[in-house]
Amino acid sequence: MIYRHLNEKDRFYIEQRLSEGDSLRSIARALGFSPSTISREIKRHTPIDFKGLYCHRLTSRCAQEKRANAKQGQAFRQISEEAKMLIHQRLSTHTSPDVISQELIREHNIQVSESTIYRYIYDDSDLATLF
Repeated sequence: MIYRHLNEKDRFYIEQRLSEGDSLRSIARALGFSPSTISREIKRHTPIDFKGLYCHRLTSRCAQEKRANAKQGQAFRQISEEAKMLIHQRLSTHTSPDVISQELIREHNIQVSESTIYRYIYDDSDLATLF
């Protein structure tokens, strides 16, 4: 199975098959997802007031809003200027983000994950050429 998100067509298919009384396993098999993915989708996006009825339009809208409101990239904007300066200095000496992350915690009591540093490098074209 390849990794992909459920799209609106998938959600419509789930709604149709559920209304026909098909099992989660058969729906998952037909769509190429694991049964747990289908189960989570239904639990996550079926409002209590819908009394267990799955509505693909509502779930697609919820998923879209969730993606739009994702806090991607906020981690680096929330760290101090001091930490940013230290990261720049260490990157200019070609220190790996993993080592930088560990040094920030050990020497400055500043917690910035390795993946946050990598995202910062990716987003900043000047740093990307440096690294």
